[in-house]
Amino acid sequence: MWKLGKTIGVKIAAGYTVLFFFSLMALAITAYLLVGNTLARQDRQMVVGEIESLRSQYENGGWKAFHGTVVDNNRARKNNPFFTRLPVSSSGSDLVFFPHHWDDFDLVALQEMRGQLPGTWLQLPNRSGSCVLEILTASQPDGSLFQVGISTEDRLVVLDRFREALVTIAVPLILLAVAGGAVLSRRVLHPLRNLIGTVASIESGKMDARVPSTQTGDELEELGSLFNRMIEKINQLIRAMRGSLDSVAHDLRTPMTRFRNNAEKALQAETSDAACREALQDCVEESDRILRMLAMLMDISEAETGTMRLLPRPLDLVPLAEGVADMYRYVADEKGVGLVTEFPAEARLNADVDRIRQVLANLLDNAVKFTPEGGTVRLTIERHAQTVIVRVTDSGIGIDPEEIQRIWDRLYRGTRSSHKGLGLGLSLVKAVVNAHNGEMRVSSTPGSGSIFEIHLPTDSLPPAG
Repeated sequence: MWKLGKTIGVKIAAGYTVLFFFSLMALAITAYLLVGNTLARQDRQMVVGEIESLRSQYENGGWKAFHGTVVDNNRARKNNPFFTRLPVSSSGSDLVFFPHHWDDFDLVALQEMRGQLPGTWLQLPNRSGSCVLEILTASQPDGSLFQVGISTEDRLVVLDRFREALVTIAVPLILLAVAGGAVLSRRVLHPLRNLIGTVASIESGKMDARVPSTQTGDELEELGSLFNRMIEKINQLIRAMRGSLDSVAHDLRTPMTRFRNNAEKALQAETSDAACREALQDCVEESDRILRMLAMLMDISEAETGTMRLLPRPLDLVPLAEGVADMYRYVADEKGVGLVTEFPAEARLNADVDRIRQVLANLLDNAVKFTPEGGTVRLTIERHAQTVIVRVTDSGIGIDPEEIQRIWDRLYRGTRSSHKGLGLGLSLVKAVVNAHNGEMRVSSTPGSGSIFEIHLPTDSLPPAG
């Protein structure tokens, strides 16, 4: 029970009920006071109206007309008659009309009350204190005084009935508020319960569990969508990690086997010094290959997780690209591949020089490697207002459409590739470009070549301090 009381749903329902209760109480009290003030104002207006009527009759017919009007009004208002009194100071006698109506009031105490001046109101409670006689003192044109009043008994009866009606209405409304709060909290928190259930399923090992969509369009649905995308991204990373580990294990098996065979050969007793030196040289080459693979994998992981240490500084990309192109021009000439460059006067941006040089070198290496003799590789740079675009175009074997998205995967080598390699070059290229807040794009036609584009913002990275 204690745990249930601490749930968000119970808190929302209780808060909704308390807010509704106090709002209802405030509304009821306001309505009660408004009705009471309205009834009191109406009673006093009737007393004032009665005084004006009696004053008019007195002016026209004297005390006889005054008396006749009082009798007629009493006959017309049997249930709630007016109290009419002529004080001693006005006619030499204290006259109360129809005194049997006012047996419950101490009229002697009224004679002793002070402040009985024209225009003043007096409050005379009955003996039980259940109601009050409200009396207004008035004067005739000749200066004589008279008093007219009305009992609050009828008004209090109306207010009692109104209060009973409010209580009768308030009880079911409060119960309805409790039920409504429970339903509202359950409905509002339904997406959150779905999220909790999904997390519990994932914790138990069901990685394919997802938060169902509620189609409400609110923040909780957005949270569920973000959670689903996050889990999908995690699953993709897990699958990529498993695939990378499998590929690394597979790719390391061959160099490690050669490494071991070379070492065993060198340990043979009849092996000559020259053979030992050759075996050790092969071991060094294989270890370099392994270390290079591991270093590239670490670079890719650092770039993808945002921990790669970049040293950006203002640079002109044109001289950098010219240097890389000159280095690969010799390789292209030996293979019979033409390497063409097309650069603007300058292309300035903030970037890590070594990493950008590594990206260009990988792309040119792939382009020359997969372009047959007699083909052409073109390296161009376009300078725009906020972006620098580097484009590497080749007339090589191209990439199959189903492999376009897989070429960025670690250790992936295309099915049409006959060249040896680690399968990490393009993964590193994309990771480094993304680390520079850039974007990689590729288009290819099998048998006609490929186009790789690097879109680098000119000012996305502040220079290193």
